[in-house]
Amino acid sequence: MIDTITRFFDACQPFGYPLLACSLILVAAIFYHIFYVGSNRLLNRLYNALSQAIEQDSSPESTLTEICMRSSSPLAEEVLYVLRQRHEPNLEQQVEARLRLFVDAQRAGMATISVITNIAPMLGILGTAWGLVEIFGVFGSAGAEPGIAMGISTALYTTIFGLAIAVPGIIALTCFERALERRAARINRFFTELLAATKGSH
Repeated sequence: MIDTITRFFDACQPFGYPLLACSLILVAAIFYHIFYVGSNRLLNRLYNALSQAIEQDSSPESTLTEICMRSSSPLAEEVLYVLRQRHEPNLEQQVEARLRLFVDAQRAGMATISVITNIAPMLGILGTAWGLVEIFGVFGSAGAEPGIAMGISTALYTTIFGLAIAVPGIIALTCFERALERRAARINRFFTELLAATKGSH
């Protein structure tokens, strides 16, 4: 297994190391995004607490403050900001601006994933062109078979390597985009209801 990987990697030279770097950066960006965004557990708890307070026609401030004080999430900071500034006359505009920045921050790592998914196939195609140059460089000369075989392997392996990096990157990016859309919609709905509830408690 190790020998097969080694031969595969050697056949990709001189594009093996750049492609390997792309694969490592992609994995790091995916884990960074997952770690940064975290789970929806806090949002679910806040939403349930707010819904319960609305149903009971009571103020949600104390319950939400208690939940947020126990969390270091940026979402908790946004909720606390609304609760502390609830008497401000232009609070809706301030919250809207802050939420745009908050949702944009939830894209952490996704730009890197997008760049890698574009670079990796291009490096694979460049390796293909490099291999074809080697093939035509030795074509027709005496003892050309080893050079042709090496050129074909370089052309094919680099393409495979580049696509193998790009495909999971595209899948991850698509999943993250969908998840971000759903999360942003839930966050906007939560803060709309929170602002309405805090207005009613003035």
